[in-house]
Amino acid sequence: MKKIAFFLPFLILSILGACTLRVPVSETPTTDIVTTGAPAETEMAPVVPVAPTQLPAVTDSALPTEAAPTNAPPPSVTPLPPTQEVQPALSQPTATAPLPTATVIPVTTLNPYTAYGDPTYVNPMEFANYWEWAPPETDTLPNNQRIRLQFKDGQLYVTGKRLDFSTWWFSSHFLSDAYMEMTFNTEDCSGEDAYGMIFHGPKHLAGISYGYIASFTCGGELWVARLDDAEPWEVEVLIDEEEISAANTGPGEQNVIGVLAEGDRYVIYANGTQVAEFEDDHFEKGRMGVFVRAASPDAYTYRVTNLSYWDFEEEE
Repeated sequence: MKKIAFFLPFLILSILGACTLRVPVSETPTTDIVTTGAPAETEMAPVVPVAPTQLPAVTDSALPTEAAPTNAPPPSVTPLPPTQEVQPALSQPTATAPLPTATVIPVTTLNPYTAYGDPTYVNPMEFANYWEWAPPETDTLPNNQRIRLQFKDGQLYVTGKRLDFSTWWFSSHFLSDAYMEMTFNTEDCSGEDAYGMIFHGPKHLAGISYGYIASFTCGGELWVARLDDAEPWEVEVLIDEEEISAANTGPGEQNVIGVLAEGDRYVIYANGTQVAEFEDDHFEKGRMGVFVRAASPDAYTYRVTNLSYWDFEEEE
């Protein structure tokens, strides 16, 4: 028992010493855990700074975009539109300016009294002038299946009897280079009813028919043709139903058809305004007369209220 009591303190110390020796062993794993945890914290730490570096990048990119609109509008953008709007406004007058000068040309309008003086011949249709229209062998005006001429109150009435049939009648006036005109009253017309002049036709009793025709329709269209023969019918259309604004349209209207003939050049006028021009050398001279074409179901009648011409060759 004494031996046991003697060794008892040594046993207790040895046991305590064993416990103290295990503490460092248990600390080393804990330190290993701490060291392994430390790198994990250091890896997380870099992740945190990366996010802040991206945030400034976003704020930096937003700042220039906000600054750009504040700098751009005031000086450079607003002055440009006024200069671009002013240029078209300045260019439009220059584009439209030549138009009036192009239309206001001396040759487009003609007053024969101003240009040529008093006419060589004028007939205001104040009395029945049979010698002008009636053949000398009969001294009567025509009245057949195609055409009728008659005087009423001194004015000459011309009637086309056949539907869609072009008919003419020559006077005794024979002209070459000249300006000639007739004044017409359309009377009761409609649509394609036509009235006008024929000129540079054959001599009386020549046995053939030819000449140039210039006519207006009731609707305001110009028809110009060269009649080469009547039997068989041969005609060359020079201007085909061209609408003209210078002619008065409808029934009961007055229009003046004028023709300037110089050499092979011909100019057509409506109420003093040039509406057509052509060149042709087939017929240099001849008689002038009236033309009619009835397009309505009934016969068409118009009247001539004046005939005038200026003979250029006679003046020479």
